[in-house]
Amino acid sequence: MILIKKHIDHRLVNISLDFRSSRVLFFAAVVLLAVIHWYIGKWGLANMASTRADEPAIADVLVDMAPSDPQTHYTAAVLYNKTFLPADQVRSVSEYEQAVALSPNNYLLWLDYGKALEASGDRDRAEIALKHSQQLAPNYAAVQWALGNFLIRNGNLEEGFALIRKSVDGNLEYAGSAASFAYQYFNGDLTQVRKVAGDSSRANAALASLLAKEKRMDEAGEVWQSVENPASDDSTLAAGRSLVNDLISAKKFALAMQVNASIEPDPRATPEKLHDGGFENAVKLDNASPFEWQIGPGTQPQVLQSTSQVHGGSRSLVLRFSSNDGSGLRQITQTIIVRPNTKYQLNGFYHTDLKADGKLVCQIANAVSGAVIGEVPLNTAANWTPFSAAFQVPADADAVMVRIMVKPCGTAICPANGSAWFDDLSLSAN
Repeated sequence: MILIKKHIDHRLVNISLDFRSSRVLFFAAVVLLAVIHWYIGKWGLANMASTRADEPAIADVLVDMAPSDPQTHYTAAVLYNKTFLPADQVRSVSEYEQAVALSPNNYLLWLDYGKALEASGDRDRAEIALKHSQQLAPNYAAVQWALGNFLIRNGNLEEGFALIRKSVDGNLEYAGSAASFAYQYFNGDLTQVRKVAGDSSRANAALASLLAKEKRMDEAGEVWQSVENPASDDSTLAAGRSLVNDLISAKKFALAMQVNASIEPDPRATPEKLHDGGFENAVKLDNASPFEWQIGPGTQPQVLQSTSQVHGGSRSLVLRFSSNDGSGLRQITQTIIVRPNTKYQLNGFYHTDLKADGKLVCQIANAVSGAVIGEVPLNTAANWTPFSAAFQVPADADAVMVRIMVKPCGTAICPANGSAWFDDLSLSAN
């Protein structure tokens, strides 16, 4: 019995010790997990906050919270770089170094590290960093663009421009920048510029816009001819509209019509023809294309279209005046491409009950100089009445402007009340 009791006591002691050991191990595991979760939580918090930090002091706190996270060092590098203080630029480079050391396969970190090194004047290490970024991401346009620019700035033109061309081929967003960069580098030599910028539609559109800004309008129009299907690409379409405006501002109306026809095809917009002289289509109060009927700013006269009083077709133009002083009366105009030194005749039909101190007229003006080269007065007429105006285009003009308007009466108050109808306007060469 004594032996049995001793054996039982010994077993109880062992069980007690095992229980205590298990409790110690359990509590140790709990503490370890708590510590791990603390560090993971702190690291995650620092990583998340680093994407929103906007001050170097905040970046310092985040780096202390998660010193092994490349994101916190990258954030610190970016924020210190923005201060432009010499000491902060050194700190920025140091933070970039720690970021790439912690994430050596991240090409974006190496790319920004290389840019920071070049900005600090360390070109040798900058080249190493940029080329390492290229090794990690050999087909990324952003890397090719950055390294290409770096090499060109440091005299390696052949390799640098080859990378620029690759970047444009890989991402057409670089086409405009490539054209601008090459234009400046080669002092406007188009042959060299096109070699660098490439021959894509977007590159040619960007180059044409650039040439227009440089007042090389004829060359801009020539380059634009290489742009295929511009309306299919928003960037190219925007470049085309900008080019049309620049050409019109430069009084290059024929070229402007050619470019406009490529982005907004309209068979009715042709040289030597009035666009919709019968007013069968809606007259746009705004956003009309450059060679449609244009309505000037203001509220008088009201511009309407009638289906009850027509000379031909199903609609006519109606101008309704209700002005006690005649101030700010707007014009209805259209620009037409014509041949210089050529005689034309404008024909049309109208009737009007307008009572105005000023004269209702149809004018033809030189679109280049603005000078009036033809005019016909439109007196009161109860029924449809034909009118015509003969004119000769000056040698310096490739377009004329047809204007329907009330001329000022010569005094401060020029009332205008009533309506005028127009239909079946046409232009013919004599």
